[in-house]
Amino acid sequence: MSEQLPFTFDDVENDEFSFIMGAENELAIKWLKNWPDWPSNGGFLNIFGPGACGKSRLGRIHQKRTGAQLLTGLRDWHPDKITNQHIILDEIELSDNWSEEALFFLYQTAVGNSGTILFLSTKPISSLQWKLADLRSRFRSIVFQEILPLSETLVRPLLEHHFTQRQCAVTQTVLNYIEPRVLREYSYIQQLVIQLDKASLKQKQPITIALVKRVFEEFSGESI
Repeated sequence: MSEQLPFTFDDVENDEFSFIMGAENELAIKWLKNWPDWPSNGGFLNIFGPGACGKSRLGRIHQKRTGAQLLTGLRDWHPDKITNQHIILDEIELSDNWSEEALFFLYQTAVGNSGTILFLSTKPISSLQWKLADLRSRFRSIVFQEILPLSETLVRPLLEHHFTQRQCAVTQTVLNYIEPRVLREYSYIQQLVIQLDKASLKQKQPITIALVKRVFEEFSGESI
């Protein structure tokens, strides 16, 4: 395939969407660094992982670097709408939002045009029960890379990241209180920060430990 594009830490850290890098996603990032030299079975890669783990942001960084066409569904589709040799399919799953015939068309088109497709999903697309036999067989050949579950070392950086994204000031004392008490799940931390920000704005007060305690109780139904 063609020459690889340079991919530096600045591409990720200074991207308008921002991104947290760690052991959880380093292999996924390595695959994107190697674009378009993906596996010999064709230019196809499936990055999967739990909700809010950063798949979509990686996809948008990949789009920014490569000019790939990003699609979030193929419900009402027409071949004329596929305007690019390189495609990103975000949040692909078994649903009416994704036409299996369209997916098969895209796959075959990419093969014929020496194109690439980046599939972003919660589960490996090879494990999903697609009805179209030809689609199932082709998806089984696609190389996949998991974004790993959240580790303890990434909890604090992720909290800080979400607070920063919402332009929400929070003290180190409050972060010290939150960090050991949160579930180690991407989506939980994202939603917790959203609820803390909303509560702070509603009550017109900064985020304090007392406020955190109240939100924790509402959020989990338990006193922490």
